[in-house]
Amino acid sequence: MIQKWLSPAKLNLFLYITGQNKNGYHLLQTLFQFLNYNDILTFNLYKGNEINLLTPINGILNKNNLIIKAAYLLKKYYNYYNKYKKKIMVLILA
Repeated sequence: MIQKWLSPAKLNLFLYITGQNKNGYHLLQTLFQFLNYNDILTFNLYKGNEINLLTPINGILNKNNLIIKAAYLLKKYYNYYNKYKKKIMVLILA
């Protein structure tokens, strides 16, 4: 099954790095404006657990790739959502 999600574009008006977390990620201060543009993220969903990019990035292992990490989080959310979708729909309709 193919799933498509919109990813809204934004314009950073400023972006300051204010520090760094213990996990290596930076602390940021930013101001941004959403734009009337977006990317379309396309996922081909299947029952397997492995996630791969159609166009891998040379020199970046999948375990370090933020795109792959985000895809695993989306897969986890999607599996959770599908498991409880009928219950959620009942709550909304009631």
